[in-house]
Amino acid sequence: MFAARQQGVVFLETVLSTRPSKAGHCAIECVPMSMSKARDVPGYFQESLLASGDEWSQHRKIIKTARKSEAVAPTEGDVTDQDRNHFQARQAIRRGGFRNTMTAKLPYFHVWFDHHGGMGHVIEAPEKFPAWFGREVVAGVLDLPPTVYRKPRRLKETHDQRCDRADEWKKQFGWTKFDWTKLLEEK
Repeated sequence: MFAARQQGVVFLETVLSTRPSKAGHCAIECVPMSMSKARDVPGYFQESLLASGDEWSQHRKIIKTARKSEAVAPTEGDVTDQDRNHFQARQAIRRGGFRNTMTAKLPYFHVWFDHHGGMGHVIEAPEKFPAWFGREVVAGVLDLPPTVYRKPRRLKETHDQRCDRADEWKKQFGWTKFDWTKLLEEK
Protein backbone atom coordinates (compact mmCIF):
# COMPACT_ATOMS: atom_id res chain seq x y z
CA MET A 1 0.00 0.00 0.00
CA PHE A 2 2.76 2.46 0.93
CA ALA A 3 5.15 1.20 -1.74
CA ALA A 4 2.56 2.15 -4.36
CA ARG A 5 2.80 5.71 -3.01
CA GLN A 6 6.64 5.65 -2.98
CA GLN A 7 6.69 5.64 0.82
CA GLY A 8 8.50 3.52 3.37
CA VAL A 9 6.80 2.23 6.49
CA VAL A 10 7.92 1.21 9.97
CA PHE A 11 5.87 -0.95 12.34
CA LEU A 12 6.47 -0.50 16.06
CA GLU A 13 5.35 -3.24 18.46
CA THR A 14 5.50 -2.67 22.21
CA VAL A 15 4.49 -5.21 24.88
CA LEU A 16 5.13 -3.83 28.37
CA SER A 17 3.29 -6.53 30.30
CA THR A 18 2.62 -10.18 29.60
CA ARG A 19 0.60 -10.74 32.77
CA PRO A 20 -3.15 -11.07 32.19
CA SER A 21 -3.85 -9.47 35.58
CA LYS A 22 -2.35 -6.16 34.42
CA ALA A 23 -4.74 -6.13 31.45
CA GLY A 24 -1.89 -5.01 29.22
CA HIS A 25 -1.93 -5.64 25.53
CA CYS A 26 0.30 -5.38 22.54
CA ALA A 27 0.34 -2.06 20.73
CA ILE A 28 1.35 -2.03 17.06
CA GLU A 29 1.82 1.32 15.38
CA CYS A 30 2.34 1.96 11.67
CA VAL A 31 4.35 5.02 10.66
CA PRO A 32 4.62 5.89 6.95
CA MET A 33 7.48 8.12 5.82
CA SER A 34 9.52 9.00 2.77
CA MET A 35 11.77 6.29 1.36
CA SER A 36 14.91 8.32 2.09
CA LYS A 37 13.98 8.61 5.79
CA ALA A 38 12.95 4.94 5.95
CA ARG A 39 16.45 3.90 4.84
CA ASP A 40 17.92 5.73 7.86
CA VAL A 41 15.56 4.24 10.45
CA PRO A 42 17.48 0.96 11.14
CA GLY A 43 20.59 2.92 12.14
CA TYR A 44 18.60 5.19 14.46
CA PHE A 45 16.94 2.22 16.17
CA GLN A 46 20.21 0.34 16.51
CA GLU A 47 21.84 3.29 18.29
CA SER A 48 18.79 3.90 20.50
CA LEU A 49 18.45 0.25 21.53
CA LEU A 50 22.15 0.00 22.33
CA ALA A 51 21.84 3.07 24.56
CA SER A 52 18.69 1.84 26.32
CA GLY A 53 18.51 -0.37 29.39
CA ASP A 54 21.13 -1.41 31.88
CA GLU A 55 24.73 -2.00 30.98
CA TRP A 56 24.63 -5.47 32.53
CA SER A 57 21.48 -7.15 31.28
CA GLN A 58 20.70 -10.83 30.88
CA HIS A 59 19.58 -10.53 27.26
CA ARG A 60 21.25 -9.09 24.20
CA LYS A 61 20.40 -5.43 23.65
CA ILE A 62 19.47 -6.02 20.01
CA ILE A 63 17.93 -9.19 18.66
CA LYS A 64 17.92 -9.32 14.87
CA THR A 65 14.60 -10.74 13.74
CA ALA A 66 15.01 -10.56 9.99
CA ARG A 67 14.21 -13.82 8.27
CA LYS A 68 17.40 -15.79 7.78
CA SER A 69 18.59 -16.93 4.38
CA GLU A 70 17.76 -20.42 3.22
CA ALA A 71 19.61 -23.14 5.07
CA VAL A 72 21.58 -25.53 2.89
CA ALA A 73 20.93 -29.15 3.72
CA PRO A 74 24.10 -31.16 4.38
CA THR A 75 24.79 -33.82 1.78
CA GLU A 76 25.18 -37.43 2.83
CA GLY A 77 28.80 -38.46 3.03
CA ASP A 78 30.76 -36.53 5.60
CA VAL A 79 27.67 -35.49 7.60
CA THR A 80 28.09 -35.24 11.34
CA ASP A 81 25.41 -34.87 13.99
CA GLN A 82 26.60 -31.31 14.47
CA ASP A 83 25.92 -30.57 10.78
CA ARG A 84 22.39 -31.99 11.09
CA ASN A 85 21.71 -30.01 14.29
CA HIS A 86 23.00 -26.80 12.73
CA PHE A 87 20.79 -27.33 9.67
CA GLN A 88 17.70 -28.01 11.83
CA ALA A 89 18.38 -24.89 13.93
CA ARG A 90 18.72 -22.75 10.80
CA GLN A 91 15.47 -24.22 9.44
CA ALA A 92 13.63 -23.38 12.70
CA ILE A 93 14.91 -19.80 12.69
CA ARG A 94 14.02 -19.37 9.02
CA ARG A 95 10.49 -20.66 9.62
CA GLY A 96 9.74 -18.51 12.63
CA GLY A 97 11.83 -15.37 12.17
CA PHE A 98 10.49 -13.12 14.90
CA ARG A 99 8.84 -15.72 17.15
CA ASN A 100 11.85 -18.03 17.26
CA THR A 101 14.36 -15.27 17.97
CA MET A 102 12.54 -13.31 20.71
CA THR A 103 12.31 -14.55 24.28
CA ALA A 104 8.91 -15.96 25.20
CA LYS A 105 6.72 -14.51 27.96
CA LEU A 106 8.79 -11.39 28.59
CA PRO A 107 7.95 -7.78 27.74
CA TYR A 108 9.58 -6.66 24.50
CA PHE A 109 9.86 -3.93 21.91
CA HIS A 110 10.09 -4.83 18.24
CA VAL A 111 10.44 -2.71 15.12
CA TRP A 112 9.71 -4.06 11.63
CA PHE A 113 11.48 -2.33 8.74
CA ASP A 114 9.91 -4.51 6.06
CA HIS A 115 8.02 -7.80 5.77
CA HIS A 116 11.22 -9.76 6.46
CA GLY A 117 11.60 -8.44 10.01
CA GLY A 118 13.70 -5.97 11.91
CA MET A 119 15.11 -5.86 15.40
CA GLY A 120 13.79 -6.50 18.86
CA HIS A 121 14.71 -5.74 22.44
CA VAL A 122 13.73 -7.63 25.60
CA ILE A 123 12.47 -5.17 28.21
CA GLU A 124 13.91 -6.32 31.53
CA ALA A 125 12.55 -3.39 33.58
CA PRO A 126 9.13 -2.44 32.12
CA GLU A 127 8.57 0.23 34.76
CA LYS A 128 11.65 2.11 33.47
CA PHE A 129 11.04 1.58 29.74
CA PRO A 130 9.11 4.48 28.16
CA ALA A 131 5.93 3.43 26.34
CA TRP A 132 6.74 6.03 23.66
CA PHE A 133 10.25 4.67 22.92
CA GLY A 134 9.56 3.74 19.29
CA ARG A 135 7.65 6.94 18.58
CA GLU A 136 10.52 8.96 20.08
CA VAL A 137 13.06 7.38 17.74
CA VAL A 138 10.83 7.86 14.69
CA ALA A 139 10.17 11.47 15.73
CA GLY A 140 13.94 11.98 15.83
CA VAL A 141 14.23 10.69 12.27
CA LEU A 142 11.38 12.93 11.11
CA ASP A 143 12.54 15.99 13.14
CA LEU A 144 9.28 16.23 15.10
CA PRO A 145 8.89 17.93 18.50
CA PRO A 146 8.39 15.87 21.71
CA THR A 147 4.75 16.93 21.98
CA VAL A 148 3.97 14.69 19.01
CA TYR A 149 5.10 11.46 20.64
CA ARG A 150 4.91 12.03 24.40
CA LYS A 151 1.42 13.44 24.80
CA PRO A 152 -0.37 13.21 21.48
CA ARG A 153 -3.53 15.21 21.11
CA ARG A 154 -6.57 13.07 21.88
CA LEU A 155 -9.40 13.68 19.48
CA LYS A 156 -12.78 14.20 21.05
CA GLU A 157 -15.17 13.01 18.41
CA THR A 158 -18.38 11.10 18.09
CA HIS A 159 -18.67 7.65 16.61
CA ASP A 160 -20.00 9.11 13.34
CA GLN A 161 -17.07 11.53 13.11
CA ARG A 162 -14.64 8.68 13.69
CA CYS A 163 -16.31 6.61 10.95
CA ASP A 164 -16.17 9.57 8.55
CA ARG A 165 -12.45 10.03 9.30
CA ALA A 166 -11.83 6.31 8.67
CA ASP A 167 -13.71 6.50 5.35
CA GLU A 168 -11.64 9.53 4.36
CA TRP A 169 -8.44 7.62 5.17
CA LYS A 170 -9.64 4.64 3.10
CA LYS A 171 -10.26 6.90 0.10
CA GLN A 172 -6.92 8.69 0.52
CA PHE A 173 -4.90 5.45 0.53
CA GLY A 174 -7.04 3.44 -1.90
CA TRP A 175 -7.78 0.88 0.80
CA THR A 176 -10.14 -1.26 -1.31
CA LYS A 177 -7.18 -2.65 -3.31
CA PHE A 178 -5.44 -3.75 -0.09
CA ASP A 179 -8.38 -4.77 2.13
CA TRP A 180 -7.47 -8.31 3.21
CA THR A 181 -10.62 -8.65 5.33
CA LYS A 182 -12.65 -9.28 2.16
CA LEU A 183 -10.88 -12.62 1.87
CA LEU A 184 -12.36 -13.62 5.20
CA GLU A 185 -15.88 -12.88 4.00
CA GLU A 186 -15.43 -15.02 0.86
CA LYS A 187 -14.75 -18.21 2.82
